[in-house]
Parts: sequence; C-alpha cells; structure tokens
Amino acid sequence: MKRMKKIMALMLAAIMMMAMSVTAFAAGTTCSLTVNAKGGQDLKGQTINLYKLFDVTESGTTESKNYAYTVNTQYKAALANVLSIPETSKDEEFAKAVADKTATIQQFANDFTAKALTDNLGATKTSEKIAESKTSYEFTGLDAGYYLVYVTGGKEIQSSLVTVDETTNTVNLKTEAPSIEKTADKTTVNIGDVVTYTVKGSIPDTTGYAQYVYKIHDELSTGLDFVNDATGTALGEGATTVNVKVAFGEGVTDAGTAPATATLSGEGNRQMVLDLSEWVRTNQANNKGKEFTVTYYAKVNKAAVVTEKNKAQLEYGNKPGETTTTTPSEAKTPTYPLDILKVKKDSTPEEILADAHFTLYASTTEGAIDESKPIKVTKDAEGKYSYAADQNAADATDDMVTVESKIDGQGYNLHINGLAAGTYYLKETKAPEGYNKLTDAIKVTITKSTTANENDWTLTVDKGTVDGKIVKVENSTGSLLPSTGGRGAIAFAVIAALLVFGVAVSFIRDKRKEA
Repeated sequence: MKRMKKIMALMLAAIMMMAMSVTAFAAGTTCSLTVNAKGGQDLKGQTINLYKLFDVTESGTTESKNYAYTVNTQYKAALANVLSIPETSKDEEFAKAVADKTATIQQFANDFTAKALTDNLGATKTSEKIAESKTSYEFTGLDAGYYLVYVTGGKEIQSSLVTVDETTNTVNLKTEAPSIEKTADKTTVNIGDVVTYTVKGSIPDTTGYAQYVYKIHDELSTGLDFVNDATGTALGEGATTVNVKVAFGEGVTDAGTAPATATLSGEGNRQMVLDLSEWVRTNQANNKGKEFTVTYYAKVNKAAVVTEKNKAQLEYGNKPGETTTTTPSEAKTPTYPLDILKVKKDSTPEEILADAHFTLYASTTEGAIDESKPIKVTKDAEGKYSYAADQNAADATDDMVTVESKIDGQGYNLHINGLAAGTYYLKETKAPEGYNKLTDAIKVTITKSTTANENDWTLTVDKGTVDGKIVKVENSTGSLLPSTGGRGAIAFAVIAALLVFGVAVSFIRDKRKEA
C-alpha cells in the first residue's frame, strides 16, 4: 500500500510539472476571433482587415503565464519605422518597444495602420466586403498572435489590438462607418410649404487611398419637388441641377471649394446626387472627423400624403464600382386629409346630403375661430379639394360643397387634402334645401402619430362623430309649421265655411218640418 501511494504521488507530481511547463499554444495553432461593430452598428458593406504583427507563444499556468513574441517579417520594416527603432532590432526589442507605448497604445495602432495603408501592405486576413447586415463577424483558422484590427473607410482611423489564442477571443471596434443623418425643419406640412432639409455628415479619414468616393443621394417622393431656396424659387426650364449649401460648423475653415449645386435626374427631377468626393479629399489635413452640413429645399405639392417622407443615402468607398451605400436616413413630413360625410339625421338607410357648403378656418393662437382668415382650397376634376399652395391665387376659394354620393366609394362626400396637423374649425355656411343649417362651427383636431407608423394619426371633433377618420355631419329637417296668411288660414276658412253651410242646411230643414 505504501508503495502504491508513493507511485501515485510521483505520478501526480509529474502531471503538475507537465502542466506548468506545457506550451499553451504556439505559432500555427488554429484560433478564432470575433469582431463586434461599435455600439452594435451594422457591418454591412464594411471590410475588416487583420494584420498579425507578432507570432505569440505562451507557457505557464493561468495564474502565471509567460509570453514570447516573434516579429512578423512582412511588417517588420513598417513596425521599425513606427516604433522608431532599427529594423535589425531583436524580437524582444520590438516587443519591448510596443510595451513601452502602453500609455499611447491607441496612437501606435493608428500610426501603424496609416503606414500599412500608405505602403500598401497586404492584410494577413480579410473579411472582404461584408454583404449581409450583421453586428459581428468571426474569423476562423487564425494563427495565434498579436493582431491589429482595422475597418476600411471609417470616419477615422481607430484600429484595435488584440492577442489571439485558444481561448475565446473578442474585440470591439473603436471606429464606425461613414454615415449621414437627414432632418427636416417641419414635422407636418400644408401643401405649398417649403421644407428645409439638412444632412449631417463628417469628413472620413482617407489615409492611404489613391481615390475615394463620397456621394450623397437623395430621392423625393411624388408629393415633393426640389426648389432652389427657402422661398420656394422653382427650378428653371430644363434644369438639371438644384442649389445646395455645404458648410462646416463654426470655427472650421474649409480647405477647398464645396459644390454649390447637386445633379438632378429621374422622373420629375426628384433624384439628387451631390458628389463631395474631391471636397472630402481636399479637407483631409485639418478636418478629418469634422462634422459638416448640407442644406437644400423642397416644396410640398398636391400629391402629398400622410406617409410623405424622403430618404438620403451615402455612397462611399475607395474603389469606384465597389462602393458601399448606407441604410437610408428618412425625414418624414406628413400632411393630412379632412374627410366629411354629410347625412340626414336619423335616416335609415343613411341618406347622403348634397349641396351643403362649408368653409374651413385655422385656429388662432388663443384657440378660437378667426373668420377673417378662411383657408383657401382648389378643386380638381374629381370634385376633391386641396389646400391651395398659393392662398391668394385667383382659382382658390373658401367655399366647399358636398356631392350627392360617396367619392370613390371611400365613405365621404367632401374631401380636403394637404393639411398640417393642428386645430381647425369647420363651419357650414349653407345647408341643403329643406334642412336646418348648423348653428356652431365644428372644432376639428388632427394629431400627428406618436409611433413609427405615420398612419397612427388621430382625428377628433367637439361635435358630431368620427367614423374611421371621417367626420360625420348630420342635418335635421322637420314638418311644416303653420303661419298667418298662408295655407293654414285658407284651410281654417274653408272649414269654417263648411260648418256655416251645414248649420244653414240644418236650420232650413227644421223650418220645413214645422210648416
């Protein structure tokens, strides 16, 4: 038994010694690395490049490990240049030079990336252009080593450094892809309003690229038309460009001349392309990462609808023909209809009333009707009304009339399009023949959707009812009341004459009987 215990103790000691001295991994070991986009952003269209700066071997226990680094000869010259040491330095001297930059390790990573791009050094491994939307990408089949992770075409060079071994390896990117954000100065509009659009972007870092594409694409919906300024100046006959303004924020000097126009194309000239490629390159020295804005204008037309919106996208990349287009940034400017169904009160089946006249008023700042400012509308061939783009136009009127049947079978017989969200007053100015006119105006409130679905807008009234966003307005009628000198007096005279005649006949009969 003692002999057995002694053998077991020797075996246990041998196993422990082996564990202490075994190499955890060595160059050539197959490993993996998961790369996560910054803040969960989309990696679609991006290219992730890995540069293995050192081979790494490791030994020892989890509590106490030893690392040995061997410089990758492919990048030795570039590393020596960035670290400011002789290229003939030993491997441990290269490793020490990197370790000494702990306080400025991010700058080292960025400087090496710039050097690699400038010298056109090939990556150890690349994801190629990522075709699908994803927030992370996994590299497999990697050799163990010390890697630099770089995403091409970012807003700025912010590379990451990571040691890859047999354990779970993850790195979170520090940079993000170029992007733009489009906003509008109005959240809801009337027909005829001019909307000012602003696109925000930032100058990307194009270090190491012989060429770079940076284009803003914008496409208006059919309810909008490009115009040249905030007053709504229309494009000239046969125009192929529209005015834009490109500007940096306060305190930033433009190193180049920004374009003043963008190119138009497509049906109705509703597609715009603003090429900022050259301007981006000329602003590299002092303005990398600096934010800029692009301003342009569009006017709301009669085709505008509740779901009115338009989108801007950024096309960028260092290889024409292999560029990336971002997810659209949308600006929503809904406009709303006011639909009215005029019916006879308590009628079964429901009787639609034609020839009821209405005028629409906007609410005053005090929340009351201002009858001195009726809303002018125009009428189309189908009998539908739209908010007049020019409230002073000769063909604009404030008189709207109901028709004898439902328009397009939609449940209303009066339609007004192109109203901004807000409070309005609908006043009946003339009732159909034989019906009583409404005494008071109806207060109508249109409220913009608070969800992502523009169609979740609401319509409320203080009188009458709302059925499926249609205001139902009822008119009442009654039996004829008597009046003096009219048919009522004649009827009474006839009845009285008949009574007198009857009495006379009865009197004569009685006299004859007495005789």
